[in-house]
Amino acid sequence: MKNLSVPNKLLYLINLVFVLLWFFAFLSPYINPQSFSLGALLAIGYPILLLAHLLFILYWLVRFKKAIYLSLSVLILSYLFSVPVFQSKSKFKALAKDNSFSIMSFNSQLSYFSGGKKEEVQTHQSKIIHFLNQENTDVLCLQEARKGMTSNLNHPYKAVFGYSQIYSNYEIISAKEILFNKSSTNNSCYADLLIHRDTIRIYNLHLESLHLGNDDYRLLKEWDEEPIEEQLQDKTQKLSNKINKASHKRVSQVEKITESINSSPYPTLLCGDFNDVPQSYIYRKLNKGHKDAFLDSGKGFGATYRQLIFPFRIDFILVNNLWSSYNFKVLENNLSDHQAIRCDIEFN
Repeated sequence: MKNLSVPNKLLYLINLVFVLLWFFAFLSPYINPQSFSLGALLAIGYPILLLAHLLFILYWLVRFKKAIYLSLSVLILSYLFSVPVFQSKSKFKALAKDNSFSIMSFNSQLSYFSGGKKEEVQTHQSKIIHFLNQENTDVLCLQEARKGMTSNLNHPYKAVFGYSQIYSNYEIISAKEILFNKSSTNNSCYADLLIHRDTIRIYNLHLESLHLGNDDYRLLKEWDEEPIEEQLQDKTQKLSNKINKASHKRVSQVEKITESINSSPYPTLLCGDFNDVPQSYIYRKLNKGHKDAFLDSGKGFGATYRQLIFPFRIDFILVNNLWSSYNFKVLENNLSDHQAIRCDIEFN
C-alpha cells in the first residue's frame, strides 16, 4: 500500500470493497436470506463480481503489484468452493432404453412471449406444442403452462395442477400439488412414475417469481441511459425490495418442498424454474442429496434466462445421487423468456 501511487491507492481501496462484496456473495448459500438479505442480492451478481476481480488481477499484473493477491485469492477460493459458473466439457453417452429415460423442463410463460393478444397466444401456444412434441422426451415438466397444453401433447399420462404440469410416457401412479402461501401465485407438484422396474418421484418446481414490471425491466435493460438521480434511487430501491420479498418467500416454499422430499418413499428428481441462481441458499438446500445435471453433463454457461443485462441460470434439473445424467442441453428457442433444458438419466 505504501508503494502505491495515489490513483493506485484509490483503486486498491475499491478492490478491497469488491473483496467484501464477494465475501458476502460467497457465503450467501449458507445464510438464510430471511436473516440477511444482502447476501441473496449479491449472489445474483456473483459472476459479475468474479469478472471484476479478474480485471483487477490483470490490472495489478501489468503493474507488477502485490495487490494482485487480493483478487487472486478470491478467484482461487471461488474455483475451489463455489458452484462453477462455466463448464468446459459436456458428457455425452448413448443410453440403453431399458435403463434410462429423458426429461425436459420448460417455463412456457403462459404462451405470452409473442405479445399477449388472444389470437397471438393461441398461435404461439401451437408453436410451443409443436416444439415439445418434436423433442419427444419421456418426461416433460412445464411451468406457467396453459390448460390448452393437456390435450395436444403426445404423452399418454399427465398430472396437471393449474399452471404446473407433468407429462409422461410412463405410468403415473400418484401425483400431488404442493401448495404455497396464499400470497404466492406460483405452485409446484410431484408425480410418482413407474419407470422400467423402479418407482421414482419427480418434482416440478416453480418458486416465487420477482414479478418484475416494465419499469424494472427498463431499469435493468437500459442501464446506459441517464435517468434523474432521485428516480434511479427510487426504482433501484423498489427493485431491491422485490428481490428481498421474493427471496423470503422462496425460503418458506423450499421448507415445504424439502419436507416432502425427506418423506418420499422413492428416489427423487427435482426440476423446474427456481427463480434463483446457483450461488444461493435456495439452490444449496434443494441440491442436497442430488447433483446438478448441468454440472454433471452440460457445457458453457447454461444460462436459461436472457432477458436482462446479463444471462442467468435459474432453471435446473437436479438428479438423485444414485443416478447419472448425460447429454444435458439448453435448447435454443424463441418461445418464452426462459430456455428449455433437457437431459438423459441413467439408473445405476
